[in-house]
This record gives sequence, C-alpha cells and structure tokens, in this order.
Amino acid sequence: MPRNSKHLMIAIDWYGPYLTLKEARAEADIAGFYMVIGRRQGQKRAGLQYIGIGGRVATRLNERHHAIRYVQPEGRKIWLGMVSTAEPGGRKLKATPKTLDYGEWMHALYCRLPLNKMKTKNEPPVSVTVINRWLTAYEDEETENYEWVSRPHADWPDLIDFPDAYEKEARMVWFDGTRRMKIDRGQAKKAARVMCLNYVENAEEL
Repeated sequence: MPRNSKHLMIAIDWYGPYLTLKEARAEADIAGFYMVIGRRQGQKRAGLQYIGIGGRVATRLNERHHAIRYVQPEGRKIWLGMVSTAEPGGRKLKATPKTLDYGEWMHALYCRLPLNKMKTKNEPPVSVTVINRWLTAYEDEETENYEWVSRPHADWPDLIDFPDAYEKEARMVWFDGTRRMKIDRGQAKKAARVMCLNYVENAEEL
C-alpha cells in the first residue's frame, strides 16, 4: 500500500494575457494565481518568470512587487488563474490556502521559475497533480463565453504530476506531444531547470 494515500487534484483555468498591470488588476478581484511572463534585464527571450498566489490577487499586481519589478514592462504578460476542479454535484473546489499553496509549489519547483525563491528546493509532502488550461482574457462578445487558447509559452506544461504516495517519478506533460518528461525523485531542482531551458541533457524522456 502507498505510504501516503492522499492525492490532491488541482485544475487551473488561466485567463489572459493581460498586457499591463492595470488591465490585470481590473480583472483580478479573485482568490487565485498569477503568472508573469516576460524578460528580465539582459534576456533576449521571454520566459516564465514568476507565479504568485493571493486571497485577492489584485493587491499583488503592482510595480513595487518584489518579483514583478524585475520583469521588463515591455512585452510583459500577466495570466490570472482560478481553481476549476469540480467536486461531486458540479461544485467547484474552493480555492483554499492549501489548494493555492500546492498549485504554486508545483509550478515554482518543476518549472523552475527564476523569480520564485520559496518552494523551489523541496518536493511537496503529499501527492499533487496540476492540470493547466488557458482561456481568453475576456468573454466573446457574441457567445458571451471565454474561448480556449493555445498555451501561452512553450515551457508551460498542461500537466504537472507528483505521485509521491506511489513513489513514482514526477513528470510534466505537454498534451500537444511536443514534450513529455519524467523527473527522478530528488532531482527535481536540476531536471526542472534543464526542462525550462528547453535543453534535455540530464533529463530522461518518457
């Protein structure tokens, strides 16, 4: 039997991109996540830079933020994430601090986000699976629905899976088939750094 049978499933719907902090703040009166994509000084290629969480995300989105200030405003994009995991009866899983905490942890650790300093060294104490989905920033005027969109960045996986209870390797999966990787236990920091540089030496393909 697994040594720890708890397994947290988190589906996150991401809305964006928002091209300015002001635009993002206007839509961020939520408990959820925010992902910052862009370039830091000296970088030529935009990348995933930082994920954050908040009980009211709008209060976090400002130029004084300890991480956002290092991402150049030109070309910076903000994505807002909401927990969308369904419970029996169709009710959404409440965005509890634990849900937000583990969703942030999985991204910071396995995507090796450079401006996240916390949750980047140790694996979570429970099994966690995160599924990412991306939608438009605003509703379509005709259908009044949000439309599905392609992943905002090549390094952002559809699925991040850490099956700790079953003593299996962590893995990140891109559903379009471009990449599918597993990360040996205890090697998350090294392998995730390799992954997000799109360089697969020392990382084993599934």
